[in-house]
Amino acid sequence: MPSSMMAIVKKRSGVGVEVCEVPVPTCGEGEILVRVEGASLCGSDLHIYEWSPSYRWLPLPVILGHEFAGQVVEVGEGVSHVRPGDRITASPYISCGNCPRCLGGNGQHCLEMRILGLSADGAFAQYVRLPKNSRLFLLPPEMDAERGALLEPFCVALNAVDRSGIKFGQTAFVLGPGPIGLLTLMLLRSVGVSWVGVAGRASDELRIQRARELGADLLVDVDHEDGIRKVREAMEGLGESGVDLVFEATGDPGSVSQALEMVRPEGKVILMGIHSGDAAVNPTSVVRGRISIIGAYTYEQDTWLRALRYLTVRDLAVESVISHRLPLTAASEGFALARRGEALKVLFRPGGERGVSQ
Repeated sequence: MPSSMMAIVKKRSGVGVEVCEVPVPTCGEGEILVRVEGASLCGSDLHIYEWSPSYRWLPLPVILGHEFAGQVVEVGEGVSHVRPGDRITASPYISCGNCPRCLGGNGQHCLEMRILGLSADGAFAQYVRLPKNSRLFLLPPEMDAERGALLEPFCVALNAVDRSGIKFGQTAFVLGPGPIGLLTLMLLRSVGVSWVGVAGRASDELRIQRARELGADLLVDVDHEDGIRKVREAMEGLGESGVDLVFEATGDPGSVSQALEMVRPEGKVILMGIHSGDAAVNPTSVVRGRISIIGAYTYEQDTWLRALRYLTVRDLAVESVISHRLPLTAASEGFALARRGEALKVLFRPGGERGVSQ
C-alpha cells in the first residue's frame, strides 16, 4: 500500500480546486478502504468549484467526488459484509445511526448526516475511505467501473421519476440537458411516456444532440426560442394546454417559473436542481391550477437496489452520458469542460487513462 496518493481537493474558499498529493487514509474500526476505479463529476462538484453560496458551509479542505466505483483493498475491525477484492459503489450519504430520525427508520434525513465529497473526504482520489455506517452495494462481475460510478446519479433521476408518480402514456418535459436531465430522459422513455421534450441553452449543443439521440420529441434552445410557447403548441396537438410533468434539472432559479407555465392544470413540477438563489413563483397560479410542486432530493436504500438490478439486467445506455475520461491530474481541464457545457459528464480515472466519446 503506498503512503501517498493524488487527489482533487477544495482547499480554500473562492473559485477553483487543486490537485494535491495527500496521505492514503488509514482504515479504522468499521471503515473500508477502496481503490477508486472511476469517479464522475457531478453538478454539485461544479457548485463547490465555483464556491456557490449554497455550498459555502463545507468544511475545508475536503477531497471532492461522490459518484464512484472501485475495489475494496482493506477493511477495519468489525467489517464482515465486504472483504478485500470486492468491487463496490456506495451512497455518499452517511447517517449516524443514533439520532431520532435514524432510529425511526428515516436515516436519509439524519440530523448528523455526513456526505462523501462534501463534509467527508470523497472519491476524486486514488483511494477513498468509507466511514462506518456507509451504505455499500456490491457490483456484479459484468458491471464495469463506469456503469458502477453512474449508479448514484441514476438513483437521483430514478428518485425524481418515482416521486412524480408518473403513469404510462403521460407527457413530460425536462428542463436542463445535463447528465441528470439526460438520465431522467432515459428513464421517462423506459417507463412509457407518450411524449417528452428537453430544453437547454445555446451552449448546450453537445447535450442537446445527445438528447436528440436518446429520443426526445422536442428540443428547445431557451436562448433563442420561447420554450413555454413551444411546449404549449406541441400539447395543443394532443388536446392539452401543457404537459403532465415538468422535471426541473437546471439549478437555475428562473426556470422554476418557466416550469409552472409549461405544466397543465393539476400537473406536477418536480424540482431536482440545487439552485443558487431564490426562485420567483406566482402562488396564485399554483393554487388556481392545483399544481403540485415536488422536491426530489437524494434517494432511499430501495432506490439503489432497484437501480442496481435494472442496470444489471437491462441494457440502458447510461454510459452514453460520459463524454470525457480524464486522469486526476487533468482536473482543471475536466472542470473547465463541464463549466462551459462542452462535456456531458466527465469521468476521472485515477489509473490515468484518457478518452473522449463522440
